[in-house]
Amino acid sequence: MVRLSALGDLVFALPVLHALHQALPGCRVDWLAEDRCADLPRSHPLVAETLVFPRRRWRRGLGAVPIARHLVGLRRREPWDLVLDLQSNLKSALHLRFLRARRTLGFGPPIGREGAWRFVDHAVTVDEPRLHRSERDLELVRAAGITAGPARTAAWPLPPGVEVPDEVADSVLLHVTTTAYGRDKEWPPGRWAELARRLADRGLAPRALWTPADRDRVAAVVEDAGGALGWAPPTPTLAHLMATCDRARALIGTDSGPVHLAAHRGTPVVALFGPTDARIYAPLGPRVRIVHSEPLETPPPPRDRSRRSPLMERIGVDEVLAALADLEVEG
Repeated sequence: MVRLSALGDLVFALPVLHALHQALPGCRVDWLAEDRCADLPRSHPLVAETLVFPRRRWRRGLGAVPIARHLVGLRRREPWDLVLDLQSNLKSALHLRFLRARRTLGFGPPIGREGAWRFVDHAVTVDEPRLHRSERDLELVRAAGITAGPARTAAWPLPPGVEVPDEVADSVLLHVTTTAYGRDKEWPPGRWAELARRLADRGLAPRALWTPADRDRVAAVVEDAGGALGWAPPTPTLAHLMATCDRARALIGTDSGPVHLAAHRGTPVVALFGPTDARIYAPLGPRVRIVHSEPLETPPPPRDRSRRSPLMERIGVDEVLAALADLEVEG
């Protein structure tokens, strides 16, 4: 499986992993991922080996040597029976030049980009443009002649030694930040603060989810909430993130990797959608509610990632609270 990034997209690819093992019991599945996302397949018991693309070392100016070693290492491996290129862009095409396989499948245009389809044996076309990302990935499995049912979700055991304070069990986690690449998905900080105050009034103990890298941005929302919003334990690793979300009452956040991961593992989730299409990117999980500013039948307009989308401005605190109430997490 070639799914290099990002975290949410790796979560959407997990049903492919389940489908392969269900259809081919005892098969060996290796996963090629970027270093910043590699902890996800590393943690999963159905992944035999995680092959790591050292992209961060390259971007930090350490030269092409680590990349060259990585690619040559792939070339020296025994051929795989099947390679599924779920990424289907220039980054994955680079790897396909070095991955030896008896058969390779990827997506043709428009899903496949930057000519990646030229490096596979079979380019798969998906006719439904708004097919959910997990179902779309499963189409690649089916095109390989492997039976795959609907996308399924499941938690898997956490790595040993990860502990989370008991008070997290009473928390509603708020994931208030976005990545620089997804600024248009930001919900106004003042709305997060208001939501925290109203959750606290209901005795639901809101706590902000955070990593050391985004502490300053989270601190501004915590301060604005005037003592109503506490801090969740830091989540410096993916294992800490999973453990924290597993224990919480619920997680509220925008379309993001942590939201998708928590939902996949069974945490009750309220997801806020504006500029991204919920039909394609809605979190999969047994207890998920979507709050969106436009009808689901209407595709969002083209994105402007440089600033907050007006569609996020249209989502009110009352709508979020109603979605949370529908999950019945109180009490």
